[in-house]
Amino acid sequence: MQRIQEIDGELTKLFRGFEQTAQRLEFQPLGDLLQVNLDSIQFSGLYFLEVWSSPYGAAMLDDWLSCFTATWNQEEFKKSFVPSCQKARMAKHTAVHEWMPLYLGKSEKVGKRVGEHLYLAANTRTFALKLKARNLLEGNRYRLSVLRLDVANYPVLAPKIESALRRKHLPLVGRQ
Repeated sequence: MQRIQEIDGELTKLFRGFEQTAQRLEFQPLGDLLQVNLDSIQFSGLYFLEVWSSPYGAAMLDDWLSCFTATWNQEEFKKSFVPSCQKARMAKHTAVHEWMPLYLGKSEKVGKRVGEHLYLAANTRTFALKLKARNLLEGNRYRLSVLRLDVANYPVLAPKIESALRRKHLPLVGRQ
């Protein structure tokens, strides 16, 4: 146990300032979600989805968020393992931008995971956006960006980076 505590102390020192370092990382924009070749992004890393704000209409943030929430928190999908809107993060937004941060996640196979967000059936028990099954592809545009993480300690680093970037970008939906 003593050695574990020593390692914990060393990790604590290493992770000082990690939040700022992680928040300086930038996603690589790939463009329209439906145009991206998902086979080309089969690597470990993080992915960031944005939604084009125009279909939700309102220029005032509160009105826009109300319309967005009504569309995304569909009652019939409440028990379908889909993420809901996060009020705490939504409250931190100050304006409607052309592209609003939708969802941020991590995966050891980014392309496969993004495909699940697009095409998983509503009744599958895998947690995902399930955009097609929820009829959220039609009339909406999504933009995908990725951050490749070629690191030996992915299981340790990826969650910490994901959390830091989630605090930076404030995605509207997601469990965490």
